[in-house]
Amino acid sequence: MRCSPKIIALAISCMSFPAVGYAEGEAHLPTVNVDAERAMPTAFKDTKIKADAIEKKGAVDLKTALKDIPGVEVLDTQGTRQGNDSVNIRGLSGNRVAMSIDGIDLPEANEMKHTGQYAIFGRGNFMDVSALSSVDISKNARGFGLGGVVAMHTLTADEILQGEDQGGYVDTQYNSVDKSTAVTGAAALKNGDWRGMVLSTYRKGDESDNRGEIGGRGALRTKSDPVDHNSRYFLTKHEFDINDKNTINFTAEYLSRNQWTDSLSQANKTYTDVRGTDDNKKTRFSLGHDFHGNEGLIHEGTTQIYWQQTKTDSVTHRDYVRGCTSLLPSIKNRCAFEFNNQDKVWGLTTDWRAHFDGNGLYQDWRYGLSFARHELSSDWQGYYARSKPNADNKTIRASMYVDGDLQWGNLIVSPGLSAHYYNMNPSDSGFFTGTTNSISDLRKKHQGAITPRLGISYRFAPLLMPYFQYARGFNAPSAQQLASSWNPGNYSSWGNPNLKAETANNFELGIRGKNSVLEYGIAGFDNHYKNFIDYVNIADQVALPAVWSRYQTLVLQAQNFSKAHIYGGEAYARWNFAPDWKVSGSLAYSRGSIRQDGIDQPLNSVMPVKVKLGLAYDKDVWGANLDFTYAAKKDESDVQNAGYYNPSRSYALVDLGGYWKPTRHLSFRVGVNNVFNQKYWNWADIAYMMPNVNSQAGTSGQSDGSATKLTKDNADFYSAPGRTFNVGLRYTF
Repeated sequence: MRCSPKIIALAISCMSFPAVGYAEGEAHLPTVNVDAERAMPTAFKDTKIKADAIEKKGAVDLKTALKDIPGVEVLDTQGTRQGNDSVNIRGLSGNRVAMSIDGIDLPEANEMKHTGQYAIFGRGNFMDVSALSSVDISKNARGFGLGGVVAMHTLTADEILQGEDQGGYVDTQYNSVDKSTAVTGAAALKNGDWRGMVLSTYRKGDESDNRGEIGGRGALRTKSDPVDHNSRYFLTKHEFDINDKNTINFTAEYLSRNQWTDSLSQANKTYTDVRGTDDNKKTRFSLGHDFHGNEGLIHEGTTQIYWQQTKTDSVTHRDYVRGCTSLLPSIKNRCAFEFNNQDKVWGLTTDWRAHFDGNGLYQDWRYGLSFARHELSSDWQGYYARSKPNADNKTIRASMYVDGDLQWGNLIVSPGLSAHYYNMNPSDSGFFTGTTNSISDLRKKHQGAITPRLGISYRFAPLLMPYFQYARGFNAPSAQQLASSWNPGNYSSWGNPNLKAETANNFELGIRGKNSVLEYGIAGFDNHYKNFIDYVNIADQVALPAVWSRYQTLVLQAQNFSKAHIYGGEAYARWNFAPDWKVSGSLAYSRGSIRQDGIDQPLNSVMPVKVKLGLAYDKDVWGANLDFTYAAKKDESDVQNAGYYNPSRSYALVDLGGYWKPTRHLSFRVGVNNVFNQKYWNWADIAYMMPNVNSQAGTSGQSDGSATKLTKDNADFYSAPGRTFNVGLRYTF
């Protein structure tokens, strides 16, 4: 849906609707009160994970922090250097799921998993779970994204102080999954109208374990490749109360992550040794203003301006048998390959809220806008002259929204309207395709869209609340999809300046309820997508130079598919059947397909059925939990080009955990995952190796684009960890 300037202007004017409506009706509603404390029900329900739940899990990364959420998977692309790549929500992942920290978007996810052997730039690598106070997960299309939102929030001084004038803690942790240790120190202080905090974490570990048993070098190796990694994280926040309604704040954040990989599995007859080094860095500064009022048209508001830079610097060294040609410094037969990627962004976000209560109608309105200007750059140095796998570009993303919840008695109506605009301006400086036709020409790209949403629910009783939701989604093509030229030699991938934005119509119907002992929800969803973007093989359409065409049969380009469809169901329940005791369960089921030229093919990004059951005892002094997870096999009928080897199978896991607080200052925690040491493959971590609908070649992280396939012989290399344990200790002062 294209937006003219008139439509954008109309959307801007709509932002003031709640305030205007209140002003016009003021003379006729003599008793209108602002209710600051009332908990407002809504037809849209997000999932919130708090810091104490993350701590009790012994989480070392985003994957372990979110592992218990139905319909949500964090992709950790096995066999590559990428780390936590992105979040999958109901079958969509990558840049289709919006991810942010404190309202600031994380950098783009890597679109081409084939490059995972050259660099580590998963989105989840630019955060540290030790700093999280909560994670909000929305499974509805919202903002720039089709598949939902993962909004992470970092700790504040008030959360550390817990009502005191000074406080802090020291936390230590060990996890056997990667033999990692972590030490976190946090302290906060309050003095009059000022309060501040500082938090720092150091992590160090090795490779993540798997169930492989064959060592040595080469493609038949099934043990994990050796890895050493460490990271340093720093966060500080400062707040000053100007008066009882206005607060200004400042935040600084820094992350540095280093990784060294000895890729023994990549050794072959051409090169005998492959080693990689990866450095991730993130720096963020923000200045904000918070408003808290008890009367008038605005109850509360938050505004921030920010600057953020994320960088990835990666080097791969290969020792060749017969020597090599490289423009980088080398010794003997060693060639070096450099990959650098950077995203600098400055922007503004502002969010406001108002509550109105009068004559039986309660209103909760939220509205705001965001603006971000990105400067993206990338460089690749390999056999040939320095090139740019993605054209340098300047991208502007802007959006505005208004959401409301209106309650008449037991009826709740939740309308919403958003406007989105993006503008990408690529640079041809240093950008080279080498083709004799224009498959990847650079051109400016801009588009806008209006996306409505509506939720309706009725509360018959606390345990009986049916609801319906509709949300329109919009996702602009990424800079990588529009303007890229990646050609390491044996295969290539290209941008497509003709891509259209993806759109979605998402429907959900369900029932939920909650009282003092029971909470549950049952939902069915049906999501329809247009202009769905996927990669296809265009080797027969592109004119490559003769020196390349002899070797390349895999030439990938992002293209729009006419339609895609994902549907499924989810359920969850929590029952406090006795004091301090709770049982819980959840189920997630989905199916998906993609259509081109009237032919439907399965979507590999859709996860198989997963069921979780849990029993927990939770008291102030101590607690314990027992969790059971069952995941079904990814059926061959649900895999694109099912002739490729699929190692996934149904599996069942048992996890145990517990904590003990001998004093109010000291706490211990322990957990054992996969108690019975089951061998299994998590589909979320291997789906990237299955071929796309038209690519006809599934490549693995072990290969250098030579289309090494996942086979029965090397499958254990991609298996999930066996039995692992974690322990932790925290001292609070």
